[in-house]
Amino acid sequence: MTQWLSDQLAQGLAFNAGENFDPPTLVKGYYLQPDVSFGAGIVPLSRKNFPQTPALAGIGYNGSSFFPNSVAFPNLAIHLRMGLPGDNDMYVRFADATTPPGYKISPTMTAQVQTNSFGAGLRHHFIGTGGWPSLVWGAHYNYVTGHVNLAGPESAQFTPTYGDSGSLTGTIAWALHSFGTDAIVYQTFSHWTPYGGLGYNYATGSVRSSLALNFNGFGAAPIFGESSDKPEANQGRAIGGVQYSFANWSLFGGGEIKTIGVDPLQNYIVQVGAALPFELGCGKHFFCRKKKPGDAVAPRSRADDDGDVWPPAAPAVEPAAAPTRPARPARPASNEQNSSGVIFWQ
Repeated sequence: MTQWLSDQLAQGLAFNAGENFDPPTLVKGYYLQPDVSFGAGIVPLSRKNFPQTPALAGIGYNGSSFFPNSVAFPNLAIHLRMGLPGDNDMYVRFADATTPPGYKISPTMTAQVQTNSFGAGLRHHFIGTGGWPSLVWGAHYNYVTGHVNLAGPESAQFTPTYGDSGSLTGTIAWALHSFGTDAIVYQTFSHWTPYGGLGYNYATGSVRSSLALNFNGFGAAPIFGESSDKPEANQGRAIGGVQYSFANWSLFGGGEIKTIGVDPLQNYIVQVGAALPFELGCGKHFFCRKKKPGDAVAPRSRADDDGDVWPPAAPAVEPAAAPTRPARPARPASNEQNSSGVIFWQ
């Protein structure tokens, strides 16, 4: 039973480990763009391959009844993308899945889930011209580590007149590496940018499981098992979604579904999120707000150390009768200044 559990979770978690879910549009210049998304992944547990369990059958148990048909994992993911020359961008990624207290994966079994993902990737955009859509090719790496602690009350009727109660406990832990590539086609129509494509992942690592069934009385001996398994190496996925762009931020949503590997079309991930670009390196403050399209480009003034506002205030024009020394740029009004370290929002 633990071997079945290790195998099922190894395949599903390896698919989740390959998820990168990044809006397809190019980050231009040297912007930094954080993307924050919320969603969930579904890991199926196929009972058609559930093994025979004589020890449980002997006390009237159907072993597969311990487990649901699938397990849902909540997910919070943060990307930080940066534009590079030549229609390229790169990103680093962090994701966290933590279930709330008392989270149940079956009517009787609670599961405390904690998993984290760390990744990075590089993308190149083939920009479409003449009305043709654009194509983005990406290479990705993710490392996923985590665990699940299982617990739940159980009871058994050993004879017509004697039964007992007990508990089922278990631990599942994993450490997985995923190397992936994908190709996404996207096209912008006004504010909307739908996209879709295919991805491939090569996965390595392991999943370890242990389960223990203990009774309070003397009706049956404790039952214990443990095992480990590796994920399938090759997995494919279909990717799709849409992005809606406002003046200087955007919303996006979509998902990925397994197309190649164990239990295709049953393992999937859905996400919704928001992206907001910042301009990098526009003053002594690391972040400054992005200028609106059409704003006049003004030269930067560094003579005034009391404030650093982008875009800078237009220099004041001295009257003709003023002294002949060079005009000093006007100080921004106090309500337009920023204290040191403030991030400017558009």
